Parts: sequence; C-alpha cells; structure tokens
Amino acid sequence: MQWIAVSGYHADNIGPALLGGFVLIRKCKKDEPVELLRLPFARAADLFFVLVNPKFEAPTKKMRAALPKETPMASMINNCTQGGSLVAGILMNDIKLLGQALDSDVIIEPARAPLIPGMLEVKAAAK
Repeated sequence: MQWIAVSGYHADNIGPALLGGFVLIRKCKKDEPVELLRLPFARAADLFFVLVNPKFEAPTKKMRAALPKETPMASMINNCTQGGSLVAGILMNDIKLLGQALDSDVIIEPARAPLIPGMLEVKAAAK
C-alpha cells in the first residue's frame, strides 16, 4: 500500500478496515510503503468488541497535543511489553491476555481519557 493511499499516520485505523481482523503495522515510514500483516485469530467467534461513539469531536491535532512531551523509561517499557503481549494474545488465541494487554496502557490513554467524555465510566462498566 502506498503512503498516499493509506496515510501512515492512520494506518492503525485503515489497515483493519481494509484487511479485517487484527492487523500489525510492521513498517510505517514516510515516503515508503506501509507494511501491514494480518494476524490470524482462531477464536474470533468468541470475541466481542463494543463500540461506544460519544457525541464529541476528537481532532487528531488536539489529541496528539494532549500526549506527554517526554515519557519515563518505565512507562515505555510497560507499553512495549504490553504491545508484545497483545500480539502474543492474538497468536495464542488467549482472550484473557488480549484483554489485559489492551487495558494496560500507561501513556496514551491516561493523557487522552480526560478529553473523552464518559470514557472511564464506560471502561469500568465493561469490566
């Protein structure tokens, strides 16, 4: 896929929409083709996602501005290990591990949650 066709900045959204299922972004560099890998998940019938669409706008520029300018090493290590756990959960068909990994972000979600009305309440109700 070409960068222009699938903006590398949003490959995380476009990849699954085009390929379906779980998609790993292997490479996402400007002026180079985006590399997407579809990950098999045999227990798809056992997995349910709930989409909540609150009535508010989240412009990319505003949401990026909310992110910390610097991130502690421990937080980066946590998020990297959880990214690995997410992929492992998918490849091992382990729904519990998948859920734990999705719920372990200590960088992006805590910074953006205050900008999303009701997000924390919805997450708590989903558990």
